[in-house]
Amino acid sequence: MQYDKNRFKIWALPHPLILFLILFPTFIFNELILGQRQPKVSLVEKKSDKPLMERTYVPCPHCETLNDQRLWAKWNAFGHWFGLVCPSCHQVIPCLWNIFSLAILAITFPLWYFPARFFRRRWLEIEKKRLAKVLERPLIQIKFIHWLLIGTFGWGVLTWMLFEGWQVLDGREWDLMKMIGNLPTDISQKIV
Repeated sequence: MQYDKNRFKIWALPHPLILFLILFPTFIFNELILGQRQPKVSLVEKKSDKPLMERTYVPCPHCETLNDQRLWAKWNAFGHWFGLVCPSCHQVIPCLWNIFSLAILAITFPLWYFPARFFRRRWLEIEKKRLAKVLERPLIQIKFIHWLLIGTFGWGVLTWMLFEGWQVLDGREWDLMKMIGNLPTDISQKIV
C-alpha cells in the first residue's frame, strides 16, 4: 500500500518509536494483560496543528481505509489481543509485537493456543459490537490539560510508586516521609 509522504509521516519500522515499542520489556504487560496493541503502520498528518492523537490514522491493508486512531482510545484501548479490527471491512489490522511478549507466548504456547483458536471468532464478533458503539458517539477531543494530568498524576505517580517500592525491595529502609519528599521530584521529571 502506498502512502502520500507529502501529507503523512509514516510510523513503521525502523521508526525510533516503533523500535522502542518492540524492544522495551514493560510493554509485555500492555500487550499480554491489557490487550493494548500498536498497528504496524500509523500515519501522522504533517500539516495540522491538532494534537497528535487527532491527526494520527491507522490504515487498513485490506480495504485501504484510513481509520482515526481515536477509535481505539479511552476504554476501547483494551482487549485487542488478536489485533485491531477495521470498522469498514471487519478484518484484523496487523499489529506489532514486543519481542519479550513473543518470547513469553512461545514459552507458554501449550497453555494459550487452543483457547485462543477457539475464542478468536467470538472475540471478533465482540470487537464488531464494540466498534459499532464507538462509532455511535463522537470521538474524544484532546485538551492539553488532560494529557498533563494523565502524564503527571497517572504515569508520574505510578512510576514513583514502582521506583520507591523497588528500592525498598532492594534493601533500603522503609521511610515514608522520605518517599513522600521524593514525590515532587519524581513527578517533575515526568513532566519534563
